[in-house]
Amino acid sequence: MTNKTYYIQKICATAIAMLIVTACEDFVTIDPPQTTLSTTTVFNDEGTARAAVNRIYIDMMQYYQSFSSGGTSLNNMGGLAADEFDNFDTFNGMAQFASNEITPVNSNISTHWNQIYNLIYQANAVMAGLEKSSLTSTTKSKLEGEALFMHAYLHFLLVSYWNDVPWITTTDYVTNAKAERMPAAEVYQNIITELLLAKEKLPTESTQRIRPTKFAAAALLARAYLFTNNYTAAEQQATEVISQFPLESDLNNVFLIGSTETIFQLQSIIPGFNTWDGDAYIMVSTPQTVALSNGFMSAFEMNDARKLSWTNSYSEGAEIWFYPFKYKVRRLLNVNSEKTEYQVILRAGEQYLIRAEARANLSNLSGSLDDLNTIRTRAGLTSSLAATQAELLLAIEQERRIELFSENGHRWLDLKRTGRLDAVIGAIKPGWQSTDALFPIPQNERNRNSNLSQNPGY
Repeated sequence: MTNKTYYIQKICATAIAMLIVTACEDFVTIDPPQTTLSTTTVFNDEGTARAAVNRIYIDMMQYYQSFSSGGTSLNNMGGLAADEFDNFDTFNGMAQFASNEITPVNSNISTHWNQIYNLIYQANAVMAGLEKSSLTSTTKSKLEGEALFMHAYLHFLLVSYWNDVPWITTTDYVTNAKAERMPAAEVYQNIITELLLAKEKLPTESTQRIRPTKFAAAALLARAYLFTNNYTAAEQQATEVISQFPLESDLNNVFLIGSTETIFQLQSIIPGFNTWDGDAYIMVSTPQTVALSNGFMSAFEMNDARKLSWTNSYSEGAEIWFYPFKYKVRRLLNVNSEKTEYQVILRAGEQYLIRAEARANLSNLSGSLDDLNTIRTRAGLTSSLAATQAELLLAIEQERRIELFSENGHRWLDLKRTGRLDAVIGAIKPGWQSTDALFPIPQNERNRNSNLSQNPGY
């Protein structure tokens, strides 16, 4: 049995049982098919073709130990490796990230690498199936756009944390098993190319914003352009998004399902849970995963409303620990309780700060300051006093630290892409080495594929 045949059978046995229906784009249960369907049949039927795409979202949200959210997520790895979190997990190898002494045999590194590439494989299988599909052009274009977006997004995660990585575009397991690492600059360019194509194919709206849209593609493009120093393009894409997604005036509404500033979010599919991040972060006892570091908590300015709305604390005796409280619900009262939060991947708050940074680098200091102060005003703060380009860039770095904490690994990736890890993390971690900026390539993958080189320092 080929990998592709196995994948199609997996769709028919499991993914098709959880569809996002056209009318409401919500997960519902239907009876599984009685027989295995051929590749042609799967992608010539709208329901099973949609199920193939849905499988990607489902696999990102159904497990607690996932790269996308929860206690051992990439976000937590980055937050520990930077200065955001303190580690309290004694079982999952997370202490290595806090000390920046990650080994190539760390099980989380291997697990997340494999999870992401498995989903890339699924996206490739979807695109290959749709290429020969007889679906209507509208349906086919939408599903192709979603697969392209997810293919780009997943590679973006890989290149952000590991730098040079294999760019996988096929379901041929022989080819994939020998894949070499592609230079990061080429990976980013491929990501941008795919997102531009996805943007052409995707619709402008998605119920509850649980599917990628043109604006989700634009938002991820803005981030990719910022990472590659194409500031003009980053500003253009961010502006397009900002025009359609107004900021929530109430900070407590930002991470609710119906938030006006949410661009793309992953739907909760496990009964009794809103988000794995809410379950991992909200404390009902002494910390079991991570807590916000004292250094991070002291970085809030006086009267910053985000400290009150987006952090909370748990105390026991004289000890007190602070935790992210962007998601307000740890676990729902019962399995039938109505969901109120989904996992946010892209939101307008980030887009304002992307545009602020792009404008600062383009010497549009007044425009940059306007965007920076839009975020600060929402947080109840006075306008920034930054006047020069250098002052503005540092002020934006600080604002990103506070606005985007505990989200998608932003703090770690920001310091990495701006070359500031040595200055910031090196100053607070005695064992810091410049080579710690990249995570190691999993050793078990290198054992399987001799074409995979290791990152320096490992």
